[in-house]
Amino acid sequence: MEREDIEPWYRHFWPWFIIALLSTSVIAGLTTLWISLQTTDSLVVKSGDDAQMIAEQRISAEQLASELGLAALLVIEPRTGAISVAMQSGVLASVPQRLELEFAHPAFAERDRRRTLHLAQPDAAGNPVWSGHFVVVPEGRWYVTLRSADEWRVTGEWQGESQLTLRPASGDHDNGR
Repeated sequence: MEREDIEPWYRHFWPWFIIALLSTSVIAGLTTLWISLQTTDSLVVKSGDDAQMIAEQRISAEQLASELGLAALLVIEPRTGAISVAMQSGVLASVPQRLELEFAHPAFAERDRRRTLHLAQPDAAGNPVWSGHFVVVPEGRWYVTLRSADEWRVTGEWQGESQLTLRPASGDHDNGR
């Protein structure tokens, strides 16, 4: 009987190929598990009475802004971070001394930024103007909300432009922002 020289298994290509495929899937699974444990799902909004009350306040604030015909022009100077908001249309019963400006990140709640804007001198047309400042101007895409002590609220989507017109939301009340 003749003996044929057979190479050991570890000198063949296919066993190593199969081991590499299996190892890659195990590593990818562990990486996915690690990422899921390190981050939170900030897109999930807590349900219950508090969430319902907040949603109703937002809707009524947007309806009031719509009834008043409000629109505001937001101007951000990218080099200095200076913020200026001028009311472009609508009639305010009283001009608030402060407004809240919120930049909400579309995916991560911990990146949201809020600024208080203070009443400044009216513009040339006599429209009320509020001003504030960013230390670092946000980059990328953001949901912008301008509100007055939960009385009215105007919104827009900012993508880095220097000017943005904010208006009442157009019926999309279930976006959570």
